[in-house]
Amino acid sequence: MRRGRVAYAAGMLAAGCLMAGVWVRGQGTSGKYHAAGLAMAGDIAYPMNSQAPGFVTLDVRLSASGTAQNVTVVRDVAPLTAAAQGALTSWQFTPATFDGQAVAGVMRVNVAFNPYNPSGVGLPGESLQAASAGSSGDFQPAQVLKANYATYPPTTVASGTIVMQVHVGSDGKIHRVSVVSGRIGGLVGAATKAAKAWSFSPATYKGQAVGSDVVVAYVFAAPQAGTR
Repeated sequence: MRRGRVAYAAGMLAAGCLMAGVWVRGQGTSGKYHAAGLAMAGDIAYPMNSQAPGFVTLDVRLSASGTAQNVTVVRDVAPLTAAAQGALTSWQFTPATFDGQAVAGVMRVNVAFNPYNPSGVGLPGESLQAASAGSSGDFQPAQVLKANYATYPPTTVASGTIVMQVHVGSDGKIHRVSVVSGRIGGLVGAATKAAKAWSFSPATYKGQAVGSDVVVAYVFAAPQAGTR
């Protein structure tokens, strides 16, 4: 009988430890979140009737399959905003993931409408106020604190769009810049150099700073448009 009671007590202790272990693991697992990304992008037209440069910010809300559901205007510069929104309808994205499973997410897209300025005169960087609109929910995209215009190479007469995916770390620093589309001679280097000088506050997930990708696109005006 004594051996039976000892065995029963040992069994109960082992079961209790096992349950405690399961509970601790469950309590200590917060999950790994990866923000959405950009798979394919296209050109954005610089409005012919625009008289000024500007920085437009949009949030693209994505389904778990990476399909764009809607676009929210975070930073509006009319009529540049409409040109950026219209172009995004043909872009393709990769969904966010949580513990390896695709989930709905948000991709922040920042578009710099860059006038023709081979000398770079009169186009300093801009400190931008924190956006008052945008994403709601557990994930908050990285915000631009300061954006910079690019300077056309002196010998370049090209125009068009350079789209880059910029990885902003949980420290708010830019860790890498990858060109997604727009292999336009002379403009790629100018856009990449300018994008690396932007400043961000990091994205957050449930209040914790996380690394994420944001889109930075430069729309270079045609030389005949002149310097605005």
